[in-house]
Amino acid sequence: MEREERVLKGKTGTITYTLTYKQVKNINLRINSCGEVFVSANPFVSKEMVDEFVAKKEQWIKKKQSTLTHKPALIEENRIQLLGNSLRIRRICGSHPLVYYSEDTFYVQYEKKEQCDKLIQAYLDQLCDDIFHDIALLTCKRLKAYHISMPQIKLRMMKSQWGNCKPTLGQITLNKRLIHYPVEFIEYVILHEFAHFVHPNHSKAFYELIEAYMPDYKERIALADTAR
Repeated sequence: MEREERVLKGKTGTITYTLTYKQVKNINLRINSCGEVFVSANPFVSKEMVDEFVAKKEQWIKKKQSTLTHKPALIEENRIQLLGNSLRIRRICGSHPLVYYSEDTFYVQYEKKEQCDKLIQAYLDQLCDDIFHDIALLTCKRLKAYHISMPQIKLRMMKSQWGNCKPTLGQITLNKRLIHYPVEFIEYVILHEFAHFVHPNHSKAFYELIEAYMPDYKERIALADTAR
């Protein structure tokens, strides 16, 4: 199968998608849980025709990507989604601020009730920093055969990506919302970004590298849906 990453300019920005030629009747488009766009088409369909098809779907693509990755943080009044688990939030008035969690409960101890939201967010930010950096360090060590220097890991809220990689700057940026999802999915996203230091595209070789180090990566992507 011929596989190629293509980039085209749309009305609202660029659209990046992976095109695969195989024996299908129609042009098929799908978006995975990471917001990546995949298109399959018959070998007799020109790339220009596929680009035109994708361009017509621009509004739908952007909307779909937004629903996948631009959701509010998975925190409700009495529950929080943390590392793929749904925990009950228990708020306690105490002499000093403190946040921690057990198997089924997320505890927030506060001096003033209006502190709760800030305490929760500060705790999640620190958890992101600790967990994401640890996974990134282990991933870098696993890929030692490619002589990748440990990149700078940046964390922020992102609208339409779980993460991105800038190989020339030695930098990976990860979406803070990942902290709500299973560790297995976080590991996939981080490996995905590290793989871009070897293949700065979404070519067949790129996914072969991911599969070599993470044979169950497709199942891990599916875990993101179970945590919603």
